[in-house]
Amino acid sequence: MLFTYAPAGLGHLRVTGALVGSKPKEIPYELLGSSDPFMTWIHRITSVNFFLRKVYEAIQYGWLEDIFTICYSWYLRKTSGKIKKRLLEIIDAHPEVDSIVVVATHFGLAHQIGAIKGYIKKLRKVDIVLAVQVTDDTSQHIWCVRGADITFVPSRQTRNELTVWAKSRKIRFNCEVSPYPVSKELCVGFSGEGDTRCKALGRESNEPINVVVPISGAAVGLDYLSSFLMNLDRMCGRFRFYVVSKRSSHTQKFLTKIGKLRWVQIVTGRNDNEVVRLYEKLYIDNMIHMEVTKPSEQAFKALIHPKFRGGCLILFSKPIGRQEYDNLSFLERHKLIYRFRAVETIAEQALPPRGILLSENPEDASRMVLQMIEIGLAKKMVCEFEFSPASMMTSEVSEKGAWLFWEKLRLLKYI
Repeated sequence: MLFTYAPAGLGHLRVTGALVGSKPKEIPYELLGSSDPFMTWIHRITSVNFFLRKVYEAIQYGWLEDIFTICYSWYLRKTSGKIKKRLLEIIDAHPEVDSIVVVATHFGLAHQIGAIKGYIKKLRKVDIVLAVQVTDDTSQHIWCVRGADITFVPSRQTRNELTVWAKSRKIRFNCEVSPYPVSKELCVGFSGEGDTRCKALGRESNEPINVVVPISGAAVGLDYLSSFLMNLDRMCGRFRFYVVSKRSSHTQKFLTKIGKLRWVQIVTGRNDNEVVRLYEKLYIDNMIHMEVTKPSEQAFKALIHPKFRGGCLILFSKPIGRQEYDNLSFLERHKLIYRFRAVETIAEQALPPRGILLSENPEDASRMVLQMIEIGLAKKMVCEFEFSPASMMTSEVSEKGAWLFWEKLRLLKYI
């Protein structure tokens, strides 16, 4: 079994890690990373440059998206030489293997492997099954991979929209709706004295509130984050911040500034894989009450019930890119957030949400968090939360997405 991933953001690594952690133990595996400098550069520059971000967002819709998808997927398939060579090396090193399951959490390597799997079978008599996991609830057409045996998406809406595009391009598209895979380490129940989130988030409590702040792979939105955290610290002394980030020139100034907070622990990794590992370790070693994050793949932590380790209250900053707006739409459909509503209005809902979309003004965002505690909404979100009955009837909401991924492959006799 091969797991492919890309360095363009931490999301692909987190999903890969969730699937690796839940895979059948008897099946050996290897990791196969992408080295596509184009998408890594695009991810970074469009995250930090306002003008280029608007240009990139424009080509994610309509006829511009169609042109981009056709051209970029063609480019990927035509530049699959390196991955072909690497696959042949792996096969030659394991002559006893007659089939390989490739799990792709990035469309780049997925398109390349889809292009060469027939050649590999003809040359080495080895079957290749290509399983693609879409890492946002987005119907961007680039996820329609020619040659994929099965594609997993988080919602029926995304499946339907991608199926229409695939049919128009005559792409064989076998698509399965399955809950988004989250790490099993975050889905562990509490031991010892049990969950203390309710008590800490109460209005009358004097206990510290632990807040995790993961820095995105593109190190985007750092000015907003620093202002938000500094204001929150100034307004209330109960917050303890755990900032987890990769050491780089892009984050150094932010980490230095944030180090002035009243109580902060800065956790840095040398590379993306280490950052993901350290992030999960924070949840294992500490009771985390809140997390401040972009609505990237982290949006799907909302599928984790507050009774579990990873079920903290989620504070979402401004979305960047079509996929993050799409993720917020997924959460809103399942009543996991209520967009465009005041904190008081959200508190009146019969079903408390799992997360809150913060104000784009960092000072107002800090006030929102304090108001949530003052009126009892924060406590309600972790003490009284339940998934809506309508959501529970779908195949979209569960913390068991990684396990269900493997069950589907087993039913199809791919593993």
